[in-house]
Amino acid sequence: MGSADRRLISLLKRLGYGLVALIISGNNDIEELPAFRKLVITKGSAWKIGLSRSFDLVSVVPWSRFALNKLISDDRIDAITVNEVNRKVLPSKAQARAMAREGKALEIVINPIVSNGESGLAFLRDVINDYSTIDGLRIVVSQGISKVSDVRNPRDIVELIRVLTGVDAKPLISENPYELLVDALYRRGVCL
Repeated sequence: MGSADRRLISLLKRLGYGLVALIISGNNDIEELPAFRKLVITKGSAWKIGLSRSFDLVSVVPWSRFALNKLISDDRIDAITVNEVNRKVLPSKAQARAMAREGKALEIVINPIVSNGESGLAFLRDVINDYSTIDGLRIVVSQGISKVSDVRNPRDIVELIRVLTGVDAKPLISENPYELLVDALYRRGVCL
């Protein structure tokens, strides 16, 4: 989430969300929901990986499969993020199996993907169908919201994914994000 707007937080709480991951700097003292600080690393900000100890979650948006190979085995990385319709940077099946072995999650940010219309929906369907068959790979679906109009009801997301793929999507938006967060905090030395 890219905003700590009180209206946005209030809406998320009413919809039943249990936690948020903030990708912002500055004041993030949200009382309504547990908030965790998330660092997203991209090609232009790869130097920030050194700051990973200051964040609860660290994800990377891969810019090439070569870079992805290096990042899969990096203990500072918790998730590989897909936030655009771009098949060139999707993990290969072998990389996805390595992600599962390393305890990395595949995060799919749906708002920018679905905003591409039919091609985005087809991409979302293919990604979830392809990667949900890999044993041990944790898939996390997040919204990538920064304003109230971006918020979707979690039940709507579950239903959209179920209709597109036939996959039970409830764990993708409930259990898997919690497990990812617990594992990330544990790796950083916080015991829950």
